[in-house]
Amino acid sequence: MNITLALILIFISSIFGSFSTLLFKMGAGLPINLKNYKLGGAVFLAGFSFLFYLYALKQAPLTFIYLTASISYVWAILLAKYVLKEEINKHKIIGVVLLFIGIIILHI
Repeated sequence: MNITLALILIFISSIFGSFSTLLFKMGAGLPINLKNYKLGGAVFLAGFSFLFYLYALKQAPLTFIYLTASISYVWAILLAKYVLKEEINKHKIIGVVLLFIGIIILHI
């Protein structure tokens, strides 16, 4: 097992996954057809995210991978704030802080 490689792969997977989610959100209001490049891009990025995730599963225990992958929630919140201009309230910030604390505690 290679924990360092697993962390790198999960980090990459979470970024691809978060951008995929962003594109799904942006494309959801458009007609669902082959001209909807946002949905197409979302599916493409989700596929890449999945491949990195699968390879990470080969490198570390499932409990390590699954919990570390929750970092994607942080990227999604940041993308929502800066790209979609969504408001981030104190409850979301507290949630992100608790998420980080949980990841740290589980990896000690």
